[in-house]
Amino acid sequence: MAIYHCSVKVISRASGRSAVAAAAYRSGERLTDERLGKCHDYTRKSDIEHREIMAPDRTPDWMLDRSRLWNGVEAVEKRKDAQLAREVEISLPRELGAEDRRALVEGYVREHFVSQGMIADVSLHRGHSADGQEQPHAHVMLTMRDLTGEGFGKKNRDWNASERLEGWRAAWADHANQALERAGCDERIDHRSLKDQREAARDRGDAERESDLDREPMGKVPLAAVAMERKGTSTERGDEQRAVRARNQERRELTQQLREISARIAETMRNLGDKAKGMAQGLRDRLGAAWGRQDQAADRGAAERIAEATAQRGERDRDGPEPGSAAERIAGRLDKIGKHDPLERERRRDREQDRDIER
Repeated sequence: MAIYHCSVKVISRASGRSAVAAAAYRSGERLTDERLGKCHDYTRKSDIEHREIMAPDRTPDWMLDRSRLWNGVEAVEKRKDAQLAREVEISLPRELGAEDRRALVEGYVREHFVSQGMIADVSLHRGHSADGQEQPHAHVMLTMRDLTGEGFGKKNRDWNASERLEGWRAAWADHANQALERAGCDERIDHRSLKDQREAARDRGDAERESDLDREPMGKVPLAAVAMERKGTSTERGDEQRAVRARNQERRELTQQLREISARIAETMRNLGDKAKGMAQGLRDRLGAAWGRQDQAADRGAAERIAEATAQRGERDRDGPEPGSAAERIAGRLDKIGKHDPLERERRRDREQDRDIER
C-alpha cells in the first residue's frame, strides 16, 4: 500500500552534523570532509538503488562532483552553527518499479527545486520498514545559497518560507499520484493529516471514506530501531507500531462487520417496505371495489324512484311529455339504464302490465 511521507529538515552544524558526512551516507560513497580532515566511508551500503546530482544549467562543472560540491558548501559557511543543506526525505510507492520511481523523483526534483536555482544531490534507497517489507525512499540534499558565477552567493531566504514547504509537500502527493495512475494503480496518497482528510470526507458527505480514515497514524521508527528489528531484536518503537497496526486492523474488521450488518438491515427494510406497499395497495383495491358496489346500489335505488315518479306523472299527463322536456330526458336516461339493468327491465314490464289491466 502506498504511503505518504515527505519530510523537510535542515542539516546544521549546531547539531554536530556535516554536509560531507550526510552526502557520503546517502550516496553510499567514500568522501573526506576537508574542513575536519575526516573520512566517511559508506561504500558497504547495499541498498543504494540510484544516485545523481541534478543542477541548473548555469552550474559550474566542479559542483557536479559530489565531494567538491559539499566540501565547497562547508568552506563557504563560517559560522559554527551554520545551516549547511536542506534535506527532503520522501517515501516512494511500492507499487512502482525501480525505473518508474527514478523518473518520479527526477521529475519532482527538477520542477520544484532545480528550476528554482538549487543543486540537488539525489539518492534512492530500497530500504525496509519496521514490518520487514520493502520501503523504497529517496533522500534529496539541497544547497541553500544562490549560484553566482563559479561559486556560491548569499543564502536564499525565500526558500525558507513555510508556504514553500507546504507547496513541496502537496506537490509530492500530486506527482506520486500521477505516477500511480500512469502505472494503472488504484492507490493514492494524500499530504494532509488523517484528521484533515476525515473532515474533508465528512464535508463532502463521503461517510465510507470518513470511516476508512478513522485510524491511528503510524509513528515513525528511527533507522537504528529498523536495523535492530531486521536482525530480530524487538524495540520499543517497533512494539508501538505493531500495537497501532493491530488496533487499526481491528478497526477495519469491525467497520467491515458493521457495514455488512447495515447492508443486511437495509435490505430487510426494503423487503418489508415492498411487502407493506403491496398489502396497502391490496387494501386500497378492496376498499375501492367495496365503495364501487355501494355506489352502484345507490344509483339503482335512485333510478327506481325516478322511474316511479315519472310513471305517475305520465298517468296524469295524458298528452305525454313535451318533446325535449326534462321528463323526456330523464325517461331517456332511464331507458338507457334499463337496457343494462335486468331488474329494472323486469319492473318496467310489471308496470306496463298493471297499466294494461287498469285500461
